[in-house]
Amino acid sequence: MFDALDDSGAGKATVLERRRTYLRREHFEKIAFQLRGNNRECFHFGSQSEGTTTPGLQSDIDLLVSSNIINIMTVWEDWKSGVLNLLMLHDSTTPPQQYLLQVIKVYTPEPVTSLTHDTYVRKDSGQILFSAERLKNGMVEIERRQLKMGLL
Repeated sequence: MFDALDDSGAGKATVLERRRTYLRREHFEKIAFQLRGNNRECFHFGSQSEGTTTPGLQSDIDLLVSSNIINIMTVWEDWKSGVLNLLMLHDSTTPPQQYLLQVIKVYTPEPVTSLTHDTYVRKDSGQILFSAERLKNGMVEIERRQLKMGLL
């Protein structure tokens, strides 16, 4: 079995090297973000970074960028002053693996009550929620404009 894994490029040495490589990439990307003045971190996960893919499969690279200027709260006691706070909500209409993110004020631990940003939506209950879909659409639009201007 070990010989077969080695022959396919998924042996123990290859797996360990891929893991080290992606940990280094995460470290370099964190430094690059800091140099640009962004308080973010980048995490790689999935078969590429875990070294569990084999050459020729053309598996994608799974990436998560975490912005450290946003505080995700599970309970009200997690609120922090001076950053965007989002409270995790779950109700009977939400799939088990998903949460809604209620927008909480930056300088007082109170819910935001008006749509003050393009990424906010109002739930039927009146709660203001953060919309990942609107954030994604906004990022796509920015990238489209940058491509037109020749910046990318």
